[in-house]
Amino acid sequence: MGGISYYETDYSWMWEIAGFLGVAILAIAGVGWLLRKILGVERKKWFSHSSNFVNGFHEKVNNYFRWGNLAVYLLTLAVFGFQKGSLYFIIVTILIGGIQELFNAYMEKRYASNPNTYKYTLLHYPASMVILISSAWAFFPEMVDVFFGQLN
Repeated sequence: MGGISYYETDYSWMWEIAGFLGVAILAIAGVGWLLRKILGVERKKWFSHSSNFVNGFHEKVNNYFRWGNLAVYLLTLAVFGFQKGSLYFIIVTILIGGIQELFNAYMEKRYASNPNTYKYTLLHYPASMVILISSAWAFFPEMVDVFFGQLN
């Protein structure tokens, strides 16, 4: 026969993805829980607009960020393609997400009832990015090498 049959296919990559998702989600949730407890901040509801924005202007600008992100992502993939575009896509995601979180922190500092809400926002995003990048490096070292290889 000489060929690889369907039952001889290597599925170890599925365990790597499951491990990455499990570790990243649990670590980010744990850091968020710990920061909320230390700072005394209430957890925001996931699908509730009323608890995630301090006023109408905050919601409006946040929507501009979301649609602007989508446009920048599509433009990045159109200009650089899927090969090189993947690295730029990740960099743009982190940068624009950081700018969006800085705006959220600014609005929370000025208008939120809890004075620690903006501190939570400023601490949670960088901690989440460190967790995601280090988890990706631990579970997918060859992919990280590919991404860094694209910088050269």
